[in-house]
Amino acid sequence: MPTSKKRSSAKKRTGVSRSVGTSPTAISALTLAFGSWYRTHAEGLDDHPTPDAMLASFSRLNTITAGLPGKRTLAHPVPDTLDALLDHFDDADDAELDAPVWEGASVVDVLDHLLDFLIETERWRGTTAELEESSEIIHELTGDEGGAASGFFTLLVESLETVEAAPVEAQLASLDRWSVIAAIPGFLAWIGDGKTLTATGALRTADIPVVEGLLGLPPQRQVPGASMWDSQPLSAWWYALAESKIIALDGPSLRAGSGFGPWVDGDSAEALELRVAFVRHYLTWWLTKELDADTELGSEVTIRVIGQLCVALSPELLPGASVDALNLVFDDARPDHDDPDDEGLFGDDDEELSAEVHRLSNEYASERTVAVLGELSTSGALTETPVATGGIRYVVEPDRAHAFSRALQLAVGGFVDDEPRDDEGETA
Repeated sequence: MPTSKKRSSAKKRTGVSRSVGTSPTAISALTLAFGSWYRTHAEGLDDHPTPDAMLASFSRLNTITAGLPGKRTLAHPVPDTLDALLDHFDDADDAELDAPVWEGASVVDVLDHLLDFLIETERWRGTTAELEESSEIIHELTGDEGGAASGFFTLLVESLETVEAAPVEAQLASLDRWSVIAAIPGFLAWIGDGKTLTATGALRTADIPVVEGLLGLPPQRQVPGASMWDSQPLSAWWYALAESKIIALDGPSLRAGSGFGPWVDGDSAEALELRVAFVRHYLTWWLTKELDADTELGSEVTIRVIGQLCVALSPELLPGASVDALNLVFDDARPDHDDPDDEGLFGDDDEELSAEVHRLSNEYASERTVAVLGELSTSGALTETPVATGGIRYVVEPDRAHAFSRALQLAVGGFVDDEPRDDEGETA
């Protein structure tokens, strides 16, 4: 059998599906490229079909797809094409379903790897919505619940590895122009031999405007009982300074930390590594703030912010997609909260309730994501740019993009690697 699982009934598509044709010459080139990619991909993996079996099934599937009504091609496996292809197998006779070719590599094997190939080699030419829906179709076939969301997120995070590095000196110059980093030397000079902090280890009320001025932040009206911790930009900056050991806290005293010497006097490579570490901690504060929020959707917001940052770091990734469009992709990728086929406590009203919970959850997650991105834009980490189709998206200054991508990779990895075990305390 070519498929491993009978499909559920077709869903209403949220993206723009279409038929796309491709010439035989282009299909031949695609087959060669796919074969080369798969040989490298499957090397040493015993649980994968052999390259010869994969190519045999791929060629057979190309022929079947080309023969379907309308212009269909596996070069562009948009949702309509996948639906038409799978409908063909739903209606096929036993001779076609039991053809020996599928024993080496099933239709599901081919389609799953084909989509990975098109994404990894940047050959996907459809829209963001089409990519999401094609992923959803394939992951439903593989039985990977929530696969569309995780697959899309994985695609974005893996794109961080492709961000190119500018020369080290250009990277340092760009990073040191960022107000969050540019303020550090002046701040350390202002500290001098030391400053007195409050009992909570924060700046005294009278000192807050001085530091806000160094960071270029608008002055905040100080209300009775307010503290530095009420300012998110200040809190994020302070956290990054402390974690990078640029400052040292000794009870109520503040002084320069051990990390500041190498920051100023180290060689270029060391100076860059220290700045990457600082950016990691700065981004981590904004991401963990959402994880620590008193809401079940903290992780959903964090995932969206990470995804949006990945797109900001790779302008060629999903070109033309606005912040709102990317949020909609994550809306569609999020699985339903309840099974509409299960009556549950509310009887026939459960399906309507589930849809409303789903809508409100997406709305909240999108609003919080936009708020975090706005704060990062205000800090100068991101720059707002208009999108031709409407809306805005964010970008990171090219010369500092590689440092930011490395910092974000470390931050994302830290959510897994730095989880304390039951027998360990919290890690910094």
